[in-house]
Amino acid sequence: MKTNVTKRIVTFVLAFAVVFTTVFAGGTSVEAAENVQTLYISSALENATAGSEIKVPFTATSNKELAITVLAPAATNMQISIYDSTGKLEAMNQNPVSVVTSDWMYVEKLQGYAFIYSLKGFSSGDYSCGITFSSDTQYILEIDQLNENAKISNTKAIITKGFTKKLSVTGAKVKSWKSKNEKIAKVDKNGKVTGVKAGKTTVYAVTEDGQNLICQVEVKENKYTDKVIASSDLGYKEWGINVYKASFDKSGNLVMTARVAYNGSGRMACMKNVKITVKDENGKTVGVYKTSRKNVTVLGYSTKDVKFVIKKSALKKKKFDLRNSSIVEDATGHGYNN
Repeated sequence: MKTNVTKRIVTFVLAFAVVFTTVFAGGTSVEAAENVQTLYISSALENATAGSEIKVPFTATSNKELAITVLAPAATNMQISIYDSTGKLEAMNQNPVSVVTSDWMYVEKLQGYAFIYSLKGFSSGDYSCGITFSSDTQYILEIDQLNENAKISNTKAIITKGFTKKLSVTGAKVKSWKSKNEKIAKVDKNGKVTGVKAGKTTVYAVTEDGQNLICQVEVKENKYTDKVIASSDLGYKEWGINVYKASFDKSGNLVMTARVAYNGSGRMACMKNVKITVKDENGKTVGVYKTSRKNVTVLGYSTKDVKFVIKKSALKKKKFDLRNSSIVEDATGHGYNN
């Protein structure tokens, strides 16, 4: 009979062949390879009596595959049984499974034999593994699970100060969330990261099987930034306006700085019918600045900065993510040429 095993599980066993040799000689157990979690391993070379079942309890968690490995100095007939938490045979195909000597594989480095029984799609829960040998033998039993390829939703994240971003993990259960520097960013038990102050830190998701999944977090100030226009960006006798930075002052008013540019001779004297619309990260209008006339003198082929303020009382939202907001300007420029 052939067992249904993955190449990775086989590679895992063979990779530790030398270590298992020391176990046969009375050595110690080893740590599991990446994504392979050892649920049980014999602490030493055990003795088994023919016809007497050995029963070992284990707990499986979310996994891709479960592998039961039996190592012995010589191949022998045996029976492997899987029991549920109540002690009854687990309802599954080929349970129990009968193993004959030809099913074992000889491992030269072990100078012994190995048999691997693999179970895919094994449910989480408490179980027992029973083994009955047909003859007296020595053995080592190991039960491993190949964990799901755990992934974190974001390996990098930029968060605005005072705002949050939800992280999640697939392929594993999260035991805890941690932030390397809580003065930069905090994370709660559900993976919600809150930006505390500008800077960089690392957020870890620690899974139940011991994996550390990492998200590099950068916290930025709650400020709006955009390109700064120049007169050379415009056509001849054209003018332009663009809000290139915005932030809240201590009173909660929104202060915007716009660059006004004029690419022509003479000068620009004022702007009329000015309307500046601020939209939040969801595209909803949260504030509008309006004036019928804004005096601003911009000499030919030059620029000037102008400030606009939307009072806190005029904002539909008192707090929103400026860094991910948008600002749209509309106005008519007036002036004269020399």
